[in-house]
Amino acid sequence: MCNYLARKLGVTPEQVDTKKTFDSFGLDSAEAVRMVGDLEDFVGRKLSPSLPFKYPTIEALSQHLDAGKH
Repeated sequence: MCNYLARKLGVTPEQVDTKKTFDSFGLDSAEAVRMVGDLEDFVGRKLSPSLPFKYPTIEALSQHLDAGKH
């Protein structure tokens, strides 16, 4: 997700604050749905398009996805 947002923002992944909300990066709802689609490809499973709204930071969403692996 850091790489995804870094490309969108034109910064390095290290410059992406994982505790900032997705909307603070300028991600609108259509972009959030696209991000979830890309995440589905990355994790190899179907994900709810509402995830960025339920887990509004990279940190929160990552923790949720990690917990779902077990």
